[in-house]
Order: sequence, then C-alpha cells, then structure tokens
Amino acid sequence: MHRSRLCHFVIDVPDLEQGVAFWSAALNASEETVSEQSRHIYRRLRLPDAEIRILLQKTGDGKAGKERMHLDLESDDVEAEVARLEALGATRRDHQAERGFDFWVLHDPWGNEFCVLQPEFPELLARREPRNHGSQSG
Repeated sequence: MHRSRLCHFVIDVPDLEQGVAFWSAALNASEETVSEQSRHIYRRLRLPDAEIRILLQKTGDGKAGKERMHLDLESDDVEAEVARLEALGATRRDHQAERGFDFWVLHDPWGNEFCVLQPEFPELLARREPRNHGSQSG
C-alpha cells in the first residue's frame, strides 16, 4: 500500500523574484525555503488556507497556447479583486457571463491564465481576513 496527494500547483515564470512578488501578493502566500541547489530554478509558496503549495518554476519557454490547467480565485467582490490584481501586474483577458458563471479571465505578468469568480465556497471564503480595498497585500 502507498499514499499519494497533490502537493504542488506549478506556474512557469521567467523571473523567480518577480514571480514570488506577484503570486505571493496575489494569493496572500508566504515563501517557503527550498534547497540551495534548487533555488535558482524553483521557489515554493505556502497558501494561508491550503495544504497544497504553489511551485514557481523558472523557464525561458514562451507561452505557446492556452493552458490546460489554471488557478481559480474566488472573491465576494470580483471587480475589486480584479482591480487589485491589475495593480500587481495582471491584465484582463476576457469576461465570461455564461454557462451559469460570471467571471474574469486574467493573465499574470507572464501571460499565464487564471480566473477570478464569485464565491463557490462561501463558508471557506468567510474564514479569510478581508482585504482593504486598494490594498495589494493581505
């Protein structure tokens, strides 16, 4: 018998320092230590309310097409959250208001897609500390 679990969601970035700055602010995450021999290629972020980690992977490969996996962020004020993420360097790509959902597709500073949507798990969202409107962190 053995065990397995999802441990990382990996995001490719060309610049690890900028990747840590953007994604730690976007997700209210903190950086965890990785081995010195891995630090030039990987950085790991701990989310405040999840047991999986975000692993930033340095790559020189350009974005070639639509991602087949991405992050969904839920918010009780989608427009305020999108504006906050834009201030961090994200850009709006597409607004979707069909298929029973109303959400924004954004790009991080490197073109990786992610979405901001209305609450799917309001009981979990209620556990988070509220953000100050206009605040980039917290």
